[in-house]
Amino acid sequence: MNFRDNILEIDGQEIEMEFPIRRAKRINDLAVVIFDLTDKVPRSSQYQNCRAFDLKANHVWTAEHPTNGNTDYYIDFMEKNKLWNFAGFVCEIDFRNGKLIDAQFTK
Repeated sequence: MNFRDNILEIDGQEIEMEFPIRRAKRINDLAVVIFDLTDKVPRSSQYQNCRAFDLKANHVWTAEHPTNGNTDYYIDFMEKNKLWNFAGFVCEIDFRNGKLIDAQFTK
């Protein structure tokens, strides 16, 4: 699996995404994508930027955030597939459904 700008490549198939891709990782049979923060994102609402797609590019889930603040968005993957969140949380997500399992505040 590869990506550039807003193009995600899964098994040779290129899929155009809505936003530029910051990071993407294959986890089980999903492409888990963290989108970059862009000017297209409204600043008045939470950015739901971690999404999973099946291998045919169908949207499966959007990851929950640890807060309901409008500055909340995911930045990167960490070890053991945990996610780093801009609000200062290390988050564990259930990759079957995008539900937040645990969030540890680090700031």
